[in-house]
Amino acid sequence: MNLEGKIAIVTGAGGAIGGAICLRLAEEGAIVVATDLSMDGARKTLDKILKFNANAFALECDVTSTDSVRKMVSAVLEKYGRIDILVNNAGGSAALRNELTEFKDAREEIWQWVLDINLGGTMRCTQAVLPTMIKQHYGKIINISSIAAEVGIEQRSDYSAAKAGIIGFTKALAIELGGHNINVNSVSPGLIARYAAGEEPELMPPSEGTYVGRCGRPSELASMIAFLSSEEASFITGSNYIVDGGRSLGPTARSQAK
Repeated sequence: MNLEGKIAIVTGAGGAIGGAICLRLAEEGAIVVATDLSMDGARKTLDKILKFNANAFALECDVTSTDSVRKMVSAVLEKYGRIDILVNNAGGSAALRNELTEFKDAREEIWQWVLDINLGGTMRCTQAVLPTMIKQHYGKIINISSIAAEVGIEQRSDYSAAKAGIIGFTKALAIELGGHNINVNSVSPGLIARYAAGEEPELMPPSEGTYVGRCGRPSELASMIAFLSSEEASFITGSNYIVDGGRSLGPTARSQAK
């Protein structure tokens, strides 16, 4: 999956999944722009990339701010002149603000924020890179959804709705952009262990909720992103890939027994 010389933006790069995505794309030869609301997190990811690939840098970006997103994209274009890959990874549930609750008790301020950081952020970043991708007649856009979009998760109605919206957005956008040689796909992870990029243990924590009996590795999700970013996936667009060890298939016998 040679991505040599491709310019790749990854949002939410400071987290476990975002860091793993950055690392894998860099390993495949991409020039990675690690963006995050927290520059500390983005720089930690950047430090790991720079150990083997000097072509990377970090930028601050708040995906809930159109101005911040446009400034980030402008900085990338000023430095490299093109953008080939966009991974819309930034997001999160109300747990980030210690506000998980059933929807009947949810505050509108919180569920609006959840919709904005997940679905709104994906749409802002995508729209910002489209003029460049259309002009160069090339692009790979990968949106991170969730199995919450497939099966729903208790106390995450807003998050489930936002992630389902990302899948719908992905499909519609793929129809619009196919003629411009731009592939748009989404990936829905399940239970992924939150180990920092490059620091995964040999054995993952066990899980009775998956059919493979363990949590997923951030690097396993990153492998799917790398594939969809490559020319090997050039005939794939408008698809959503579930990476969850079978969790969305329903309760396992082990979990039912309890």
